[in-house]
Amino acid sequence: MKKIALAVMRLQPLHNGHKLLINAMLSECAIALVAIGSIDKNDDRNPFSFADRKAMIAALYANEPRLKVFGVRDIGAKTKREWADFVLSEIRRQELPKPTHYYAGDREDGEWFSDVLALRIVDRLKEGGGVSATELRGAFAGEIEALPIPREIKEFLRRRR
Repeated sequence: MKKIALAVMRLQPLHNGHKLLINAMLSECAIALVAIGSIDKNDDRNPFSFADRKAMIAALYANEPRLKVFGVRDIGAKTKREWADFVLSEIRRQELPKPTHYYAGDREDGEWFSDVLALRIVDRLKEGGGVSATELRGAFAGEIEALPIPREIKEFLRRRR
């Protein structure tokens, strides 16, 4: 059975930790599914549109046919299982391959899918630069060169300013 990875990420913005997780998915699996979450939100915590976040991924992985990217809106799930079922229903609705493994940056994130998919933790904070997207959003007003984000994303952000 071929391994098909799933990760849900907000990518506000995409940083080195996200890149580390996506790279692990691509190196270990036949197909990598990235669900971009909160596509219906636009606020201080979610400043980038779905199109912007898809463009960030394309800046890094434009030539990677095994990477499938789709968006999911927030549904106000009351339980982790409700959220997991919703994401999996979106995968079926869009006729994407059924995932076998869930990739998460930490155990807490992985709990959303741990009862329905095999779990793989990639410590995106420790191995990916030790920074969160919240910290990155706070640093945008300053110099972006020192931020732990891929060069292609720095270019994207410069063009966006």
